[in-house]
Amino acid sequence: MTRISRMVGTGIGAMAIIGVALATPTVGAWYNVILSNGTSAQDINAHAHVTLVGSEEGFSASLETEGAASIIQQEVKFSPTGTTGWHTHPGVILLTLAADSGPIDWYDANCSKHVYHAGDTWTEGTKLHDVVNSGSMDAHFLVTYIVPKGVGKRTDAAAPACAAALGLN
Repeated sequence: MTRISRMVGTGIGAMAIIGVALATPTVGAWYNVILSNGTSAQDINAHAHVTLVGSEEGFSASLETEGAASIIQQEVKFSPTGTTGWHTHPGVILLTLAADSGPIDWYDANCSKHVYHAGDTWTEGTKLHDVVNSGSMDAHFLVTYIVPKGVGKRTDAAAPACAAALGLN
């Protein structure tokens, strides 16, 4: 191995260690179960359109992937003060805060907060975010991940600079 190869390898290893060291951990997840994990070996191209009864309006939905995809369903419960830690996803994530859940605070990379309540549904994706249970009840999520086959469902990340002022590190 040449000296330059060793130096490059050492540098890459050091960056990986620093990245892991700066990542923010998940805290307070006391129930975390993968309910199902399946793979579509080919592109997904699903489209639906229905006309709503008693209305001229319709409803449309589409799901398209390029390449094989894993679809993972997970149930997670966080105790009060629990946090997902700062992270991104390599695909599209569908979330529902279950009916027995307390509210959660969802923060984006600019530390802007959105509050979700029991029964709310939203999507996440490749943008940096953190979820915090600031309430007094457990937070209970049902999550569906649609990610590339063979890729993890989450990538941990360091907190953005704005997080320190809010105590979100």
